[in-house]
Amino acid sequence: MNTALRSPIAIEEFDRSYFQQETDEVFALPPECFTSEEFFQFELNAVWKKQWFCIGRATDIPNAGDFFTFEVGNDALFAIRTREGGINVLSNVCRHRNMLLLEGAGNVRRISCPLHAWVYNMEGELVSAPGLTDTGASFDPKSVCLPKIRAEVWEGFIFINYDAMAPALHTRLGNLGKQLANYRMAELKSSEPLKMENFDWNWKIFNDECYHCSFLHASSWGGMYETNPDRVDETAVFNDVSNGIVSYNLISTHKDAAPTHTGSILQPAMDGLTDQERTQLSYVTVAPNLLLVAMPDKVKYFMWLPKSAKQSTYGVSWMYPQATLEREDHKEKFDQEHDDLYPVMIEDLFAWRRSHMGMQSNFASRGRLTNEELVIKRLQNWLIDLYRAEERRVDEQGRVLPIRAIA
Repeated sequence: MNTALRSPIAIEEFDRSYFQQETDEVFALPPECFTSEEFFQFELNAVWKKQWFCIGRATDIPNAGDFFTFEVGNDALFAIRTREGGINVLSNVCRHRNMLLLEGAGNVRRISCPLHAWVYNMEGELVSAPGLTDTGASFDPKSVCLPKIRAEVWEGFIFINYDAMAPALHTRLGNLGKQLANYRMAELKSSEPLKMENFDWNWKIFNDECYHCSFLHASSWGGMYETNPDRVDETAVFNDVSNGIVSYNLISTHKDAAPTHTGSILQPAMDGLTDQERTQLSYVTVAPNLLLVAMPDKVKYFMWLPKSAKQSTYGVSWMYPQATLEREDHKEKFDQEHDDLYPVMIEDLFAWRRSHMGMQSNFASRGRLTNEELVIKRLQNWLIDLYRAEERRVDEQGRVLPIRAIA
């Protein structure tokens, strides 16, 4: 059990950011939540070490020995498909001299340390250690194993949880799976594996909302798909704040509308969707790090992971039915839609970068949230509940770690 950490920001400071009813004045989280390394360490404990979060797609590692590496804070990890067809998530650090084992993504028959050739199997068990297992030394390789992180697959997405005592993933996402059943996400595939990129800002900057759509994206997105406030429905049925699910729908002006140069989807509509599902775009955030966008022809997903208070990794992928991927014109239409949306992504990167720069200013403030930012209010509630729970663990453990107060 990890020692609980006291928040370096007085926990009472978050009361102003907690939403309870429409008449409440709700303010953004303190800027230090996005810039303080001390708070980042507290948040790793409170959120990332206690909750299920996404690390990628099972379809990206379809064959035995397929793997990809990733980082959560300072933890180097990798996911690998086993010979039995399961997926293990293991520490990427050799148990000998702490050398990183694997790099990037690929396929291996065994996991071999490049420094001294210690070899592990796909369960993380040590198989051989030159100079020990081959010399008759009193050494039992079975006593050495790469730490394994709990992993489960939901609708084709791989989730992990550091907390061995946490409830199973389906207790949190089971209902959402039923609500999104018509999209058959477990069967969807991307044309290529997810690629994560490094960015110099806090992971919470990526949290989604559509208040900015009519302003930042007025001419880019707005020129292809109407986004005035009366078409943003934040009462979407997917909302389940206690389970970290927050959502809104963009209501389309016509069936199969999409943000493309034609105003409509460029790929065939997916079979089995209702008329309502074909006249809306559903934005579903599974906190802390997965955004699903269910559309008439595909499901897009955005995923991010924390590295430090001021660093994160981020990736985007588009998933389609296999029949769509096999169409002769799929790549051409995919490229066209990608080009249509490229200005939108550039605007988002601009906003995220400059927002994080502003967070570091001596004049950074906690702005009051508007009625059009209900999704952010809900996300803040989920986070603050976890911050408060971590504080209670400090008191229960009776080991208060003195950290210099920020607020």
